[in-house]
Amino acid sequence: MADGSRQQLKPGETAKSQQPLFVGTYLLLTIAVVLLASATAFGFYKMRQESELARYNSQAALWLVVSFEREYHILDTMLWRYTIGDTSLSPEELLTQYDVLWSRIELMQQGGHARPLQQIVSFESIVPVAMAMVQRHENSVFAAIPAGEPIPESFLEEFRGMADPIHKFMIDTHLNRGWMVNLRESQIKDTRLAIYLTLAGTLVSTLMLFIITLVQMRARHESLVRTVKALKQSESDRNALSEEVRRRQSVEKDRKNLLLDLEARNEALEGYAYTISHDLKSPLYTIQGFTGFLERDLAQGDSDKMQKDLEQIREAVTTMSRMLDDILNLSRVNLSNESAQPLTLAEIIGNAVKLVSREIEENGVTLKIEPNLPDVHAAPQRLTEVYQNLISNSTKFIGSQANPVIEIGARSDGDWVYCFVSDNGIGIAAEYQERVFNLFERLDSHTQGTGVGLAIVKRIIEHLGGEIWIESDGPGSGSRFEFTLPASPPR
Repeated sequence: MADGSRQQLKPGETAKSQQPLFVGTYLLLTIAVVLLASATAFGFYKMRQESELARYNSQAALWLVVSFEREYHILDTMLWRYTIGDTSLSPEELLTQYDVLWSRIELMQQGGHARPLQQIVSFESIVPVAMAMVQRHENSVFAAIPAGEPIPESFLEEFRGMADPIHKFMIDTHLNRGWMVNLRESQIKDTRLAIYLTLAGTLVSTLMLFIITLVQMRARHESLVRTVKALKQSESDRNALSEEVRRRQSVEKDRKNLLLDLEARNEALEGYAYTISHDLKSPLYTIQGFTGFLERDLAQGDSDKMQKDLEQIREAVTTMSRMLDDILNLSRVNLSNESAQPLTLAEIIGNAVKLVSREIEENGVTLKIEPNLPDVHAAPQRLTEVYQNLISNSTKFIGSQANPVIEIGARSDGDWVYCFVSDNGIGIAAEYQERVFNLFERLDSHTQGTGVGLAIVKRIIEHLGGEIWIESDGPGSGSRFEFTLPASPPR
């Protein structure tokens, strides 16, 4: 051969010379995959460990608050028994319960689970205050009870004044999500290393695959040609991919909107939970108080007072039952599977008027309904309930008008129908016009009802896609409830 000629290798010799390279690249790829799996396993292990620790701390903190409220109510009952001269209660039991409450306050103030509780807004307004109150009166209480002397009134007033703040602290504890925030932060911190290692392992694996691909492309020129041809044929696939990307972007947008809606509903649900728990406490306190009076009157054999106590308890039970029924009705608005359909508004109003005809007649109300009412697109049963509640509300607050009048009408405006129910009753001041739609909101405590009717009306109107508001110039000028509904499509 001439010096400038190339030395030709046989195919077998070419594959043999490339074999160590293939072995080395596959070995590196295996190491990268092992590192990737190890990093991922470590990240999941740390996440689970921190999750269990955070769950334990949150449960322990919650137990402390529940125990604190329970021991407070037990001590409150004992103090009441002591003040009325209950001889079955020994001073040792009362002082022991006093110490139990003190121990719960110390645990929440200085114990290992105090830090999660200190994230709660109402913590500083109840726990340190309770500790200071117990310390301030400790000597006088421990001196009075063994001697059989009356407990200082100043202690009893401060102690019983803690009932509502303790209850609010209990509700805030259930609604607080502070330790869940810490849990997420801890998970993010402990998972960051695993994410970095995972990305590094993925990068190394991709690099190894790229090297192997290059070696194979150099060894086989035909594969490169097929790849070029495949790229030319992939134009249609790329168009399909673009369409898929657009579709997924649309789905992602819908998902974000759904999440925002769910967050708003969760916030409303938390507000309802606090309001319901607070308002349901009132009849429970009434039952608890008159139960104590009933025990006292039973011991004294006073049947007249016993009968009055039972009447008060029965009235409180009836109030709570009515409140629970209204709450259940409110919760069923979004769960209703009644579909919207074209409706004749005049027929819906007629059905609602029949349901409240007795209230209209008893209050001497003149009802004026506009003729030629437009059609709407809504759920018939729910829309009937809207008009029933609005007419009933107007009759309750008609006041002392000599000629009480309720007017009902509607007008079409494009895709919407603007409806109204107005009266010449007592009116509503501007500062209360938004509050009347809140749950259990009653501007006049002497008026019958639980304060849920207008909340149900607002929920139904919003569920049907409309809005509702009030127009009133203030007390004595009457009220006008206006709301919108989708117009019925042409038939």
